[in-house]
Amino acid sequence: MNQPLPPWALVKTWLDIINQDKIPTPIKQKLIKMLTYFFGSIEFADMYVEQNQYNYKKVS
Repeated sequence: MNQPLPPWALVKTWLDIINQDKIPTPIKQKLIKMLTYFFGSIEFADMYVEQNQYNYKKVS
């Protein structure tokens, strides 16, 4: 796959959304589909976020 990975903050947002109970199932399914497209699994997306969280500065 030659697609560049999405920005860390976007992946983190997608993961946060799929873990919320109040989000409708079709939205969660779409985000899961996108994450598995880019990373192959939710677990690899989690690893990407964990490994790259220190490369970004928090905006104040």
